[in-house]
Amino acid sequence: MTRQMVPFSVIEQIIRRGACVDSPNVLYRYINRIEEYADRCGITHAYSVYRRAYQVLIETICDGSVSMQWRELCLDMIHRPLMQLKRFVITDQDAKEYYHLEHELRVLSHFFMARAKCRSIG
Repeated sequence: MTRQMVPFSVIEQIIRRGACVDSPNVLYRYINRIEEYADRCGITHAYSVYRRAYQVLIETICDGSVSMQWRELCLDMIHRPLMQLKRFVITDQDAKEYYHLEHELRVLSHFFMARAKCRSIG
């Protein structure tokens, strides 16, 4: 059996739509591949790769049409690209951008996840 290389954009669409809710390994492998790829890239490109992964996961977390199980898994995994982005903080502007992402995650995840849980209870 040969392993085929699937472009990140295809995997990101699968993650974004929650198409593999019963296969969390898809998300785990995506995050691992992102980290492996970014380790081989230059600093500027690695930052873009982690930022893109963060964006895919935050959009999935906030999407009410995606199953809660998948959104919670994405919430559990978003810390990995976020922590990698923290490594790129050098200047005050970098710190400001990073803390903006942390704040965005706290606010959006609380709003969308808490609201969805309230709907499922009521």
